Amino acid sequence: IFKSFKDENGNFKESFGKDVKGLLSLYEASHLAFEGEDLLDEAKEFTRMHLKNLDANHILAEQVNHALELPLHHRMLKLEARWSIEAYSKRFDANQALLELAKLDFNMVQSTLQRELKDMSRWWKALELASKLSFTRDRLMESFFWALGMVCEPQLGNLRKGLTKVIALITVIDDVYDAYGTPEELELFTSSVE
Repeated sequence: IFKSFKDENGNFKESFGKDVKGLLSLYEASHLAFEGEDLLDEAKEFTRMHLKNLDANHILAEQVNHALELPLHHRMLKLEARWSIEAYSKRFDANQALLELAKLDFNMVQSTLQRELKDMSRWWKALELASKLSFTRDRLMESFFWALGMVCEPQLGNLRKGLTKVIALITVIDDVYDAYGTPEELELFTSSVE
């Protein structure tokens, strides 16, 4: 497919350098290359060069700069929603109904995640690990974000909560190993877990 972007000399066609949407799509696609896919590596360099030289007043300049900073597939899409909504709302051709739907979806997902985090906070406080094991780090929020990174679909809240609990408890176990247990105690603990 990508060979069609090249001319008879094997160079990318300069006419593609004027199609910003196409360049941006090709740039994003080039990041999905496997090792040894030289054509996509060349496409990445070609598109990066043209996108970096884009006029700052271009309608897609903000989106281009955002993609150059970090390609889309390296980002967490649900966390990316707010940026996308704000960027889209600045466009003169923005579909207002679509924009309102995106805002509504964002607010509903945010509300769901806040409820889950509140539940997790209650669970964490009920465990009383911070008072019983003073050396442990309070990393519940970080654990929740790790879980969110793995399971971002709003309807999978129970899975996200379960993962948050596992990650938080693994952090406590890590703290036991790092700061508290003697080598003998840690060997016994490791043996019992195995």
